[in-house]
Amino acid sequence: MRRYSTKSDDDLHLGATPVLSREDPAQGAPLQEALAVLNERLQHVSVTVRDLAARLTFAEDNRSDILRRLAVIEERLSQTATKAWVLGCAAAVLLAMLTGTLGGVWWMFQQYVGPLLRTSAG
Repeated sequence: MRRYSTKSDDDLHLGATPVLSREDPAQGAPLQEALAVLNERLQHVSVTVRDLAARLTFAEDNRSDILRRLAVIEERLSQTATKAWVLGCAAAVLLAMLTGTLGGVWWMFQQYVGPLLRTSAG
């Protein structure tokens, strides 16, 4: 009896009539061989199903980890817009204050230095 492998599928055809000898009960070997082949196939399928179950469990664990990380990223990105508005407004206020201060200094420079320059020139 040869062992079942996935490379040759000629050892058992589904739907074929079983070959049994009615004269000698000891020649029921084809049926036993067919049952052995079916047993090998079932073992192969059960190993494959166990492998798929392990891979599915691994994928589910990865999925939950990815969902947790995605929630953290989403929370950080939702706060980024608020931070951008706050920082933008702070920069605008700082620019307005700096412009006002520089404008005031320039006005004072013109008020005090302008008359001095006119009297010295003329």
